[in-house]
Amino acid sequence: MDTTQTEHYFNNSVPLEGQPEETEELINLAGYQVTKAELFAHSREPAITIWDSRIKFNMACLRRFPGVTHIQILIHPEQKRLIIRPCEADAPDSLRWARGGGEKELQNRDLLCKIFAAKIFDLMGWDAQYRYKMMGKPAVCEGEMLYLFKLSDFELFVKGGKTKSYLPGEWREYFGTPVEHHEETYKIDLADGYITTDKT
Repeated sequence: MDTTQTEHYFNNSVPLEGQPEETEELINLAGYQVTKAELFAHSREPAITIWDSRIKFNMACLRRFPGVTHIQILIHPEQKRLIIRPCEADAPDSLRWARGGGEKELQNRDLLCKIFAAKIFDLMGWDAQYRYKMMGKPAVCEGEMLYLFKLSDFELFVKGGKTKSYLPGEWREYFGTPVEHHEETYKIDLADGYITTDKT
């Protein structure tokens, strides 16, 4: 930048002295809602999609666990929450959620699971003609890094033709979770009702 331009900016700038100071407004967060991320475009966010016969984690999920080829899936039937937990390939009930590994870059893959999907659809009262997508949130339990999906916070997609997505109807009434309860909804205790899936 030449000196002429620099002098122009300085000569035409407004001095800060004499300007009224901005006063900070003290606010109370009671009554505020943390807006659900599902209300925004989120194609690059970690997500799981569940069909009536298969599930698939997107690449954003895999990137959160670099080099991890196997996971366990934990379900809390009462809270309607699903957790993915990285594990070794020979761990009990491990599932290979990625292709590749070693020298090759990991790629996501479909996990065929008619019985598991049927149980999820039955638990949630979902319609088999649709597919359901849930965004994930990082979670920690006793220092272990996990990923949490709330099955009740889904985006619904109609099969066939032009893709259309729908959000739960009750979301019309609010933007998200009240601030005072937001962090609590993502706390995890794996001893509290979670069960691991088997490979059927």
